[in-house]
Amino acid sequence: MAFLNENEWILLNEIAYNISFIYTVEEMQQEMLNRWLPFLIPYDAAIFARISTTEDGAYQFQTPAAFQLSQQAVNAWVQESLNSDAFRWVLYTCKGGAFRESMSVPEEQIKNQGIYQNFYLPNHLTHSVGLSICFREEPVGLLRLYREADKPPFSERDMFVLEQLHKHFAYRLVYEAKKGDTRYFFAKGYHEKLCRQYGLTSREGEMLDLAVHGLSNEDIAQKMNISIHTVKKHFHSIYTKMNVRNRVQMLQSLPMSTNKIDFDAL
Repeated sequence: MAFLNENEWILLNEIAYNISFIYTVEEMQQEMLNRWLPFLIPYDAAIFARISTTEDGAYQFQTPAAFQLSQQAVNAWVQESLNSDAFRWVLYTCKGGAFRESMSVPEEQIKNQGIYQNFYLPNHLTHSVGLSICFREEPVGLLRLYREADKPPFSERDMFVLEQLHKHFAYRLVYEAKKGDTRYFFAKGYHEKLCRQYGLTSREGEMLDLAVHGLSNEDIAQKMNISIHTVKKHFHSIYTKMNVRNRVQMLQSLPMSTNKIDFDAL
């Protein structure tokens, strides 16, 4: 079955590009919910949250972005999604993928659950589709879209669209989660190997180092005592040499952990 036509595939590719291109992850979350995803999947409300792990191994949501939901509704969602949502198990399977549910005729057991009483019911929502976003069996995000009772349930096509975006979301969110953790980057001189591999100058290598540490263009300009124009010029050269289009893609091309490094080759 062909779920998408040619124009929809073009739009899907544009969405995938913007997942990496939009500069801050907070802006990306808001842009996806408010601008891009509605082109392919109509919905009445939505939440997109990053996931982190506490010291005792529990999952927690970080800075959830919302569409057409009050802060009170978002707070209820955060609380109940980890405690009473029937689909909270998808986080613990550590396997990313799309799922859907409908509460058009909820069973008595569901009616008594906190997620129904405190989130679905007061916000007049009935249908939902979700995407559990994982990277190497590590949950990094959760996306949920909702519709009201007078709208049709989400379809297999809607799930297919979300599945196509999973890898793009996973790479972007795991980069944000690991940003500033540079242990892999300096393992056995890996930074120097990268500079040799791509033919980076000493100045470009220094700027790559600062980018891995999470410094913005403005921070780099101030730290190196150069103009923002010069910073952008150097990064344009780095992107060309590394065959990427922007900073996110540049950092995505680096290993996220030492198990991607061939130590014997260093």
